Amino acid sequence: MNRFQILLLIIGFAIFVIYSFFNAKKKSNPVSITEPTNLTLITGNEVVKTLDSLGYFKFTEPKNLDTLKKEIETTYDKYKVLTTINHEKSPFEPFCLRYYSCDGETLFELDGITDYLKEIKPTFNKLGIPLVWSDDYFSEDATEHTIIINAKKYIAFKGDPNDLRIWGIATKNFVEILNDQLSIHNSSERVYPLMYNNDTHIVFLTKPQYEFIFQHFDKKERPMEVSLWWEIGNK
Repeated sequence: MNRFQILLLIIGFAIFVIYSFFNAKKKSNPVSITEPTNLTLITGNEVVKTLDSLGYFKFTEPKNLDTLKKEIETTYDKYKVLTTINHEKSPFEPFCLRYYSCDGETLFELDGITDYLKEIKPTFNKLGIPLVWSDDYFSEDATEHTIIINAKKYIAFKGDPNDLRIWGIATKNFVEILNDQLSIHNSSERVYPLMYNNDTHIVFLTKPQYEFIFQHFDKKERPMEVSLWWEIGNK
């Protein structure tokens, strides 16, 4: 065996030793991949207790309180979503006076916004905020819809009625109108939309109530700030 062959053997052996060293080190120090999460597992009973402490049930009549709490507890344990119970007789108000249906299609149509204003007026009454509207104008070509609420003019819709987003636009504008009035009257409550289109709902919440629900409820059906709701709904 000549010197050149011996040199090749030495180099090959050195490469083998180096490779074995690093491969063994890699196997002894595996990379741990974890999925970060902010979710904390709690029960429906704990949810109800926390909501109670945050004043969620302050608009609920005492005679309906236990029934509503049990419904929220049971629904949370099963589905992790927010719910309410509505009265069986007209005007079918929710027990909580917080959680309302808000169908985007209905809201966009003629008289839709005034119908929903009538529905949520009891909540404004509980908050001590007036809710008076007039001059509900809906153009014949459906490109413009304006209304005056508490002496302030608002645009309920303006644009192309053939836009596929019209239901969402109408809902977004409605929520922003309500929140503007709540802000004007220095209320700690705000309106948050959840779900979309014909399944859309709105809920009146304080900031602490919203933050608690946002953290612990199903991420697909939890209330959201309107800007986030709009962003996710139009992806």
